[in-house]
Amino acid sequence: MRSTVLTGATILTGCAGTPGPSVPFQQGHSIASAKAAVISCSPRAKKGGNSAVAGAYVGGILFAGILGPIIVYPVQDDIRDSGEASAVDKCLADLGYERRVLTAEEVRILNQAHGEHRRIMLDHLVSGGSIESYSETGA
Repeated sequence: MRSTVLTGATILTGCAGTPGPSVPFQQGHSIASAKAAVISCSPRAKKGGNSAVAGAYVGGILFAGILGPIIVYPVQDDIRDSGEASAVDKCLADLGYERRVLTAEEVRILNQAHGEHRRIMLDHLVSGGSIESYSETGA
């Protein structure tokens, strides 16, 4: 289960500009429904990444001429990662989810949690709760 959650978080944080791990958020949903949504959206990642790289090369040529591809080449992996994350984010948005970036404290607490406790905490975060409100419930 932990590897599946981390895989989903990795898919959603592919862009270097995205600060930290995140979870799909939708009021009233659980980590199981979020995981199913990420799995159903993940096939769109490859096309989104490829489109972003192709667009960057075309844009590079249009704006910088022959130097465009030379400028794009060293960062094409970052561009691809960003395009993949954007494609999955768009698909998740179509399903009613939003990206919820986890705070450093939430990541720390999740990394220390195991088993059923971790799943319950992730359910709480996916449905819109916070670590503070989780602690207040006494769970």
